[in-house]
Amino acid sequence: MAATKTAAPWNEVAKPTVIDEKQDSAERLDFYNSNAAVYDSDMKVYGYGGPGVVAETTHDLFKERLDSRILDVGSGTGLIAEKLLALGQYTNLEGLEPSEGMNKIAEEKKLYTNIMQRFLFLDCGLEHNTYDGVVTCGTFVAGHMKSEVLVEICNILKPGGYFIMAMRDEYLEIVEEYKLHLRSTINSLVKEGKWRTVRDEVFSNWVLHENNQGVDGHLFVFQKC
Repeated sequence: MAATKTAAPWNEVAKPTVIDEKQDSAERLDFYNSNAAVYDSDMKVYGYGGPGVVAETTHDLFKERLDSRILDVGSGTGLIAEKLLALGQYTNLEGLEPSEGMNKIAEEKKLYTNIMQRFLFLDCGLEHNTYDGVVTCGTFVAGHMKSEVLVEICNILKPGGYFIMAMRDEYLEIVEEYKLHLRSTINSLVKEGKWRTVRDEVFSNWVLHENNQGVDGHLFVFQKC
């Protein structure tokens, strides 16, 4: 018997238009807490390929340095970490996730040395020049992460460290925040000599629609100078 999705409206929580950001943020956090138990099974049915792309890209960069300190931003139930640990015995993975419900699932899996239950934002207090790598997947969604967070991610990376990020490709155009500010923030960091672009490319099968048509994702990789 084929697996079926639960009633959790994951597409609705990731809708590209936000009317009241503060209210929507609180509602989304409640939503993630309430539906954390079905997240993994639902993402399998959706054919969510982003975490695997991020994990494989990360492993290509760090496979000779499995003790690298890597922060998973918006770590959720630990999908990136699971994929990464299947590729290598990484010993220093940390998570950052505001949803208590998601964190409980991740903690049960024993993937991370530490999980910070908090949001990431500009000047959020994390120590600068700390991480060898930062990874994220599916967090650049309307009302979730602002483009300016890239500045903070650059700050917390060590010189030479990598940021690996995957998002739904169409959000670069249909989400106003990213259409107006994401690439300009990236370009500013490059122009200021703070990081360099390693990869900036579209990949197929971010998720699958009901008709099994794949939705494109977008992969970015940056290295701090």
